[in-house]
Amino acid sequence: MSRVSVEVHIEVQTFYAQQMRLLDALDIEGYAQTFTEDGVTDHAHRGEKVEGRAALIAGANAALPRYRGVAVRHWNDHYLIDEADENTLNVTYCSLVTRTDAEGKVTFEPTFFIEDVLVRVDGQLRTKSRTVHRDGQAEPAARAS
Repeated sequence: MSRVSVEVHIEVQTFYAQQMRLLDALDIEGYAQTFTEDGVTDHAHRGEKVEGRAALIAGANAALPRYRGVAVRHWNDHYLIDEADENTLNVTYCSLVTRTDAEGKVTFEPTFFIEDVLVRVDGQLRTKSRTVHRDGQAEPAARAS
């Protein structure tokens, strides 16, 4: 894995902060604009691959009812960034989604491991592809004898 500059690291974190705020605000159109026109989202854990902004918007709109009436937050961390070339970044990170109801009760979604390819389009980062892996139960560690 190659090191990236502090500037690139900050650029990537700022991109995700802006992207996730759009998603958390249920601004599906705005969120879709953070992807390339032909961007792909692959929910590998459920065998669902979405190609292109129109399909992304349709799929996200279908999921909206479960997020209405709650405050949604995507908590992403543990970023590893690899600069493939001057216009392409491979980024992996972990994600947790919370939902807070009107009474302040917080529920958690499963945790996820994400693999993204980000590209620069007209000087701006865009998601070219995203693969989402839901975390499963870890195998127990072998006990020392």
